[in-house]
Amino acid sequence: MDIETYMKKLLLISITLFALILFTLPVKAESDGRQAVVYYNEACDECATYINGELQEIFLANNVEMIRKDYINQRENRVELNQLNDSLGVSLELQSHLATFIDNGQIILQGEPPRNVVEDLLSAKDLPDQVLIYSEEGESDGYKAWAFAGPLQTYGVNEPITTYLTWFEANQASFENASIVGTKSKLLPAVLLTGLVDGINPCAMAILLFFITFLFTIRKRREAIARMGLVYIACIYIVYFLVGLGLLRATTLVQGHWLGQLGAALLILFGVTNLLGAVFPKFPIRLEVPEIGKEGLKNWMYRATLPATIVLGTLMGLESFPCSGGPYVAILGLLGSQTNFWEGFGYLALYNLMFILPLVVILILAINPVMGAKIQAWERASSHKVRGITGGLMALIGLALLFWVL
Repeated sequence: MDIETYMKKLLLISITLFALILFTLPVKAESDGRQAVVYYNEACDECATYINGELQEIFLANNVEMIRKDYINQRENRVELNQLNDSLGVSLELQSHLATFIDNGQIILQGEPPRNVVEDLLSAKDLPDQVLIYSEEGESDGYKAWAFAGPLQTYGVNEPITTYLTWFEANQASFENASIVGTKSKLLPAVLLTGLVDGINPCAMAILLFFITFLFTIRKRREAIARMGLVYIACIYIVYFLVGLGLLRATTLVQGHWLGQLGAALLILFGVTNLLGAVFPKFPIRLEVPEIGKEGLKNWMYRATLPATIVLGTLMGLESFPCSGGPYVAILGLLGSQTNFWEGFGYLALYNLMFILPLVVILILAINPVMGAKIQAWERASSHKVRGITGGLMALIGLALLFWVL
């Protein structure tokens, strides 16, 4: 074999080897191209320290590319995060302010799970289709593990994730394909009952009764009184609903399990305050419409026109917050922790329907002048008792939410 032939063969072999390397490199890169998407709040200093420190170290050691997405300054990332949680079946109880999705959601980290757990998951060979680790308070409180079937399991910080994976594999066949979340079935009655109790509101009821009596005094016809009463109630509903909608929007932007707990605690606090005010007349804290607000309401009421009634209902909706806003804020905190925005929208509409229901009943009864006078006399004589009873019910509902819903 001459040198020229030898060189040609050597060149051909080299080109072939180069081509093989060139074509296999992209395949190798694609197969090793693991990716983690981290959704975080840029204003959270603790989150930034964790992401740029421990989490980044873990991903670098395991050849995982990290993509950061701030959902506060870039609102589209919040929408994307909500859609991702919904599509992957992550319940609100297992959602944190810091969420990491690895390998297209096969591994989901909510909060700041222990380092050894994250490292073991990244190096594990046979993982379930999906596995979620939740650790809201960091390593000190351990973590929760769930593979989207069976019961949620809780472990101490030093317990390896292999304990859960082994247990899950051994028991997987017996698990029913059901969600771990049963709170929404309890959420509806909580919303309806709290709305009804909140609606037994001495402030709004007293104004309505006085308004109806005044309209009878100036000889307004029953049809006109009914119309003005309905306008008054409708304006309260609209204003109260819009105020709640704004607050609900704020709570869904700052989701967390603590919102529901805070809401229940507020419900207990406001309930106890009302109860103490009823039992001890000289109790210094009063949840009621300010005196200056009452004068403004009376001025509009005395005009006895439909436009004035619209203003009256609007002002009543705004000024009754010191009187009945506690349960409202409490239930909004609960909705913020248990629902997304549109689910909360529906619950909020139902809450406000229950809130105005007592006013509708009073309007229907008070259209009869004799019955109206009796109801007004009862309201004046029993307002303290009603406040005490509703306060006690609020406190009980708050306790029930803490123990059975949250």
